Amino acid sequence: MAEFTPINTQEEFDAKISERISRAKESAVKQFEGWTSPDDLAKVKADYDSQIKTLQDAAAAAEQQLAEKDVKIQESDKYRVELSKTRIAIEAGLDYKYASRLVGNTEEEWKKDAEELAKDFAASHRQVPLGNPDPKPTDNNPKSVARRKFAEWMEEQQNN
Repeated sequence: MAEFTPINTQEEFDAKISERISRAKESAVKQFEGWTSPDDLAKVKADYDSQIKTLQDAAAAAEQQLAEKDVKIQESDKYRVELSKTRIAIEAGLDYKYASRLVGNTEEEWKKDAEELAKDFAASHRQVPLGNPDPKPTDNNPKSVARRKFAEWMEEQQNN
């Protein structure tokens, strides 16, 4: 062990204290050697915050583009379905305005519905025969009587 020597003057005291302070500084420097200073950490944090902000802005822009593309895809699908229904309706012999009335989720279901609708229209929209040019009036209103008499007179004139 080291032997104790008493300090008698202020200069001795200052020398011993400065020696102890320098040892403490060296010890502290060695202890925290390789550590990052708070100022450096603040700079790194600011850099990371700016990068995060940039990435968040890019993500928001990408989400906006995806939303716009989703809307366009939905519109495109809607038009594709309408076009398919119109094509199927025309192939089945229906007018294009009946294409929106076709029900189902697939082309096969639309074709089946169009064929059934075309059959119903064919049954309910038969060709109306042209009217008889010389109808026989069944009522006795004055116009019908006059027409009948005129038709009879014309027939007599043609026969004579």
